[in-house]
Amino acid sequence: MKRTITGLLIATIILHGCREEKYNLGNIPTPDFEVQPGEDANTVVLVNKTPGSSIAYWETSTGQKFKGDNVSARFTFEGEYDVTLMAITPGGTATTTKQVSITQSDPTACNPDRALGFIAGCTERVWRYNPEAGAFKVGDQGPDAGNWWSSTADDVTGRACEFNDEFTFHFNAEGTFNYNNKGDFYADAYLGSKSTSCEPAGNLTGDQAAWNSGTFSFSVIEGTGVNGLGQLVLTGRGAHIGIKKAHNGGETATGPVGNSVTYDILAMEQNAGGKGYDILKIGVNIGGNGWWTFTLRSDS
Repeated sequence: MKRTITGLLIATIILHGCREEKYNLGNIPTPDFEVQPGEDANTVVLVNKTPGSSIAYWETSTGQKFKGDNVSARFTFEGEYDVTLMAITPGGTATTTKQVSITQSDPTACNPDRALGFIAGCTERVWRYNPEAGAFKVGDQGPDAGNWWSSTADDVTGRACEFNDEFTFHFNAEGTFNYNNKGDFYADAYLGSKSTSCEPAGNLTGDQAAWNSGTFSFSVIEGTGVNGLGQLVLTGRGAHIGIKKAHNGGETATGPVGNSVTYDILAMEQNAGGKGYDILKIGVNIGGNGWWTFTLRSDS
């Protein structure tokens, strides 16, 4: 009998120890924010007004992303833009969206000392890969490192079907971006029939077909990126510059991942070496210290 009572006692203690506890973190507050004037007609200050304690994350319809209770956002062109606040609170997460009205376009936006103006000019600019060694490089020593691989001068002719590609950026509110592969591509052992030579554009099929020529959109986020020169965001499935499989956080050979790719602007050089053309160098982080870097040239 004593043995039975002990067993019952132990069972009672165990059952009591497994009793479910319920916790209440409170209700999710209604998120709210104010839009205040910024330093000029194209800048606004976003102020988190969500009741109680919260962490504020922001995103604009132009692709800008911020964190903090008080942030500044810039809009280049006249128009209406959506701003979304995601407030993370002890009770959960909630979002709200408001519209921001910009009454005039930024008159200095197409200046060549501004990232947007350098890339798109005041009407449009056409860029091609710089026909020199190092136009493509990849490494794990940060941006602009080619310790894993770097294209050579011979690749300018060996990969002629890449060096003839054209990337056209239009200076407009829509941020129009055109990619023209001139009807061919370099297969690089993972595209089309997976050869190591040039192939016709028709060989891009299935999910890879999205990497073909097309019209997409772009935006420039000033003052960000590893070098503080800004970031170039290409939007639209298949939009890319450089090695097609490279994207933020990795490489995927079967087709595009997500709907956009963000490139850090690494360098903008006007009249490079006094030779009459401009150089744009961009990079995409593929995870950790791994970066692909691409160098473009514009004669326009």
